[in-house]
Amino acid sequence: MDGYEFEYQCAKILKRKHFSKIKVTQSSGDQGIDIIAFKHRKKYGIQCKYYTHPVGNKAVQEAYAGANFYDCDKAVVMTNITFTKSATQLAQKLDVELWPNCPVTPFYSLPFKIMSSLNAVLFLYAVLAFLSLKPEFDFIHLPFVPDTLTLVIILTASISGIFGWSFFLCNLIAAGAYLYLAFHTLILPIYAETGSCTNIHLLSLIPAGVSGNKSLMNNYYNAQFLNLPKSSPVHEKRELLLPVNRHR
Repeated sequence: MDGYEFEYQCAKILKRKHFSKIKVTQSSGDQGIDIIAFKHRKKYGIQCKYYTHPVGNKAVQEAYAGANFYDCDKAVVMTNITFTKSATQLAQKLDVELWPNCPVTPFYSLPFKIMSSLNAVLFLYAVLAFLSLKPEFDFIHLPFVPDTLTLVIILTASISGIFGWSFFLCNLIAAGAYLYLAFHTLILPIYAETGSCTNIHLLSLIPAGVSGNKSLMNNYYNAQFLNLPKSSPVHEKRELLLPVNRHR
């Protein structure tokens, strides 16, 4: 990943954190601001730094000046690493927000994409199974229709996975539902019948593992980066310390 790609990665992070009107500025003549975004009726001017060493004062100064240029309410520096002590002190003085340790890996790697497809398939299967139980839909024939409780759990798992894929609690619910399905429909019945389970049977735990891992990732990201202040008096009522004569 290079600095240009990191800017778009930061834009994805902002989207996940419910920012709106996210725009990556032109690489040349950006006046120190790489992304402009909005949240809670505030305009954010964001500089992105993809470094192998702690970010220093220059990035803070550029973000502050760039936010002034674009008439932003907040100046921010995002980086994949940390900030120097000097940069932190300067940011506090200028009211520039620092967001360290932003992840550089894509949010939706192959296992998560496969899991998203599985959620969609299971949701469709559960809906068709429910419809097949009604006389007016007797033309729907499925090879196997589980009991009502299992169908409800399948729906819960798939809906939580589809519509709550970016949220910790929804992924946790999906993981628990898939764990129940794995034991209830396959592992425990096979073990009761044969006294053992093969590795193939244990593969049914993968959906629960992927959903659980996604919930932990969401929790980690929410705790480690973009931990935006909610009621801090420093950031809630103060605006940027801009010069009186602007754009001169």
